[in-house]
Amino acid sequence: MSNMIQRVFTLCMILTLCVCTASVYASNIEDETVISGIVTDTEGEPLAGVNIRVDGKVIGTSTRPDGTFNLTVQQDPPFTLIVSIVGFTSQRVEITEAVVDDLEIVLEEETISGGDLVVSASRVEESILKSPVSIEKMDVLDIQTSASPSFYDAISNMQGVDFSTQSMTFKSINTRGFGANGNTRFVQLIDGIDNQAPGLNFSVGNIVGISELDLESAELIPGSASALYGPNALNGILLMNSKSPFEYQGLSFNIKQGVNHIDSEVEDPSLYQSYDFRYGNVVNNKFAYKVVASYLRAQDFVAQDYRDQSGIVERGDYPRNDRRVFNGVNIYGDDILNLGAIADGVIAGGGANGAQVAAIRSLYPDGPDGNFSAPGFREEEFVDNTTESLKLGTALHYRINDNYEILGQYNIGFGSTVYTANDRFVLDDFNIWTAKLELRNPNFFLRAYTTQEDAGDTYAANTVATRINQISYITPYFQRFGQARTQGATVEEAHQAADQAATASQQDYLPGTPAFERAVDSLRALSIAEGGALFLDKSDLYHVEGMYNFSELVDPEVVELIAGANYRMYDLNSEGTLFAYEDVANEEEFDINEWGAYLQASKSFLDDQINLQGSVRYDKNEYFDGQFSPRVSATFTVADQHNIRASYQTGFRIPTTQDQFINLDVVSRLLIGSNQTLVDRYRFETNTVYTAQSVQEAQQISNSGGSAADARAALEAVEFEEFKTEKVETYEVGYKSLLFDKLMIDAYYYYSSYTDFIAEIQFVQGVPNGPGEDPGTFDADSDDGKDAIINGGVVTQEYGFDVNADGTVNSHGWGLNVDYSLPKGFKVGGNVSYNKLLDQDDLIDQGFRASYNTPEWRYNVHLENREVIDNLGFNFTYRWQDAFFWESSFGAGVIPAYGTLDAQFSYKLNQYNTILKLGGSNVLNERYTTSFGNPRMGAIYYFSVTFDQFLN
Repeated sequence: MSNMIQRVFTLCMILTLCVCTASVYASNIEDETVISGIVTDTEGEPLAGVNIRVDGKVIGTSTRPDGTFNLTVQQDPPFTLIVSIVGFTSQRVEITEAVVDDLEIVLEEETISGGDLVVSASRVEESILKSPVSIEKMDVLDIQTSASPSFYDAISNMQGVDFSTQSMTFKSINTRGFGANGNTRFVQLIDGIDNQAPGLNFSVGNIVGISELDLESAELIPGSASALYGPNALNGILLMNSKSPFEYQGLSFNIKQGVNHIDSEVEDPSLYQSYDFRYGNVVNNKFAYKVVASYLRAQDFVAQDYRDQSGIVERGDYPRNDRRVFNGVNIYGDDILNLGAIADGVIAGGGANGAQVAAIRSLYPDGPDGNFSAPGFREEEFVDNTTESLKLGTALHYRINDNYEILGQYNIGFGSTVYTANDRFVLDDFNIWTAKLELRNPNFFLRAYTTQEDAGDTYAANTVATRINQISYITPYFQRFGQARTQGATVEEAHQAADQAATASQQDYLPGTPAFERAVDSLRALSIAEGGALFLDKSDLYHVEGMYNFSELVDPEVVELIAGANYRMYDLNSEGTLFAYEDVANEEEFDINEWGAYLQASKSFLDDQINLQGSVRYDKNEYFDGQFSPRVSATFTVADQHNIRASYQTGFRIPTTQDQFINLDVVSRLLIGSNQTLVDRYRFETNTVYTAQSVQEAQQISNSGGSAADARAALEAVEFEEFKTEKVETYEVGYKSLLFDKLMIDAYYYYSSYTDFIAEIQFVQGVPNGPGEDPGTFDADSDDGKDAIINGGVVTQEYGFDVNADGTVNSHGWGLNVDYSLPKGFKVGGNVSYNKLLDQDDLIDQGFRASYNTPEWRYNVHLENREVIDNLGFNFTYRWQDAFFWESSFGAGVIPAYGTLDAQFSYKLNQYNTILKLGGSNVLNERYTTSFGNPRMGAIYYFSVTFDQFLN
């Protein structure tokens, strides 16, 4: 971390403490109001853990296990208490006397949660029914009744949500198209802290996230949210809020034991186990603290797609047999190689070997005749698919007075799992920790936090397998092929002889052999930059932000104004294994600085029947032009229950740290960031590069007997333009209503237009002296230079590089969610969503992958009853999505349609404050895959025991 970053971050921490101290001295000593009472349900049963707070202040309390409470407020009456607990209708209680004894408050149970309040849609508290944009919410009651193994899995049941499941603990959320394994268009916040890994720029699922016992609510906004939340909230944002120890006290724990890999093809039935613990306590209603811990361990599901991906993958599995070229999706180390390209590389290396190969270069074929692939290794043969997740956290809260609260929070997570990017990366001892200091009152907050990442012993599975095959198979293959050709063998005969020799050599390096294990250990200990497979990343993120609501200065009935700003710094540190060096001599990587500010105004008319809202945000990254993000919305309430909304939203994403500065060899190509520094370093504009597709077309023309002139004419040079932020404009209309206190309806339609769409292209460069080196006399623009690239007369390097697509990319979709409360506590409901990319052909014509990666149709249906008979409840949820085409840097292929059924039965032991739950996800054990190259998911069956000291 640079000294500048240390100074700035320390300054922000000191500033926060100074504001806290000033707030103490600025506060006035006011008269006391003393309140005591009890909260019960309509049957007279006491309710524990009910939140009681003073409207417009931070002061409050919660009820004891017997439903009683005491509260002292430094204010003269009158004022209002807000009394709330999940599952019951909130109440506002007016306090008009200085001493109130034996206050009795009765709460009514809600059948449908139409009274939920949300904050994320407008950054101010409002009814979910009148939110100006689409929003979904999950609360503690939803978590209790969910059949999914974890709350994070249950998010997939929300309207319009897609999951890319790379392992049991690494799942990427997306809404409204352009899904990805590491989704950089979707933001995930935990208590206002960006949950991304700084070096990856996307959240790593919930492997190092929040504990289920500590989650109070999760609010999800599908679509653009940049106007209030800044860069990268292009396709949505998930805000997870933990439980305050002031409001959620006492001891709670959960023990979950289960089994998976039932009827598995690759694993025996395995134990699934998770443990959660939380303790919160309050001292004198001024100081509160909590301690949280969770641990999960299981044998993960395995990626086992063995289809050949030499072309578009849509047919079923078939064995390699005697095929010379075969590249299985989840078979590693079998990348397609070319003898001519290998020969050129040996020649370029010089020495005796180079001279020998140069003498017989004409015997090594280029094009399809020179292609071959080594027999690879399946994931289950050498990857440890044990997944573990350990999360620890603590928070200290202090109420300076009735108006101000300061808190410090620390969370750390350790994990081991597998995720899919351009390789299958095995995260081993991966960890992230965050620390936050925050000052807040009902009208503002000021927070500073840092996120620190350590990739641990993470390695790339395909890279390991390929490096081993280079020793055991590829080198013997190349040598024996040359020998056979010099002895008069035809090309095909030489291939057969080479395969026999290489296969014999490979036997000593098969998974399980001592040589294989030694090679794996050696490669895992050596970084990718040094020719190994170890992935290093210790990048950091530093963030300061604040928000102010002007309600004390400007009457909200006239106009409600809020404003906010933030400053963020990235300190990249991969020791050269992931990112390029800014200062090569001193091996220092790049820092990135960015800032933003926003203003929002809201105005209500006709007794809140009409609400207009407008906001605008400006963001600036040091490597990109500044960006404005406006949003305008209107909500109309008809007959007090029909809420109609319309909005125009904009969003953008800054190219990720990897988009800008990656420098990573993934065997098949070299990934290079699009920052101008790297464009200059690799001489892309002075040593002309040609699209990989055009080079392949030129080689086909040459190999089929076409003229040299025709082959040269097929080459398409890449022109480099300014790299820009990706932008989106979205128009949305929606309807939300709670009818007859039983029927909840939520519907929306959106139309989105993307400009400067970021996509990867591949291109080829002649590099006679190596990538980035001076090419000497080689001229890629000359006929000789073009011929050399086409015919293998020069060593070439293929690159992956991000650019902006031309034109506009449009998509649209709609969704409908219906929940209905039936007699005797039964609830039935479901949702359906449709998403469609309208301009896929335009992207393909420009040479890009569309990468929409979203099924057109998906739906969920559920039936539940929290108490079908005394203390016994159940939940059934069925989820289905249709087939779709997936494209990514890992590969492309058809993802078949699938449906899964989750189910649970729960029994409440009231006298022990305990819930027993028997359930399972995908209980029918229908194997499915969510995205290309990812595991085949099966059933998880579990039994859990949850204790909560304040369980009602």
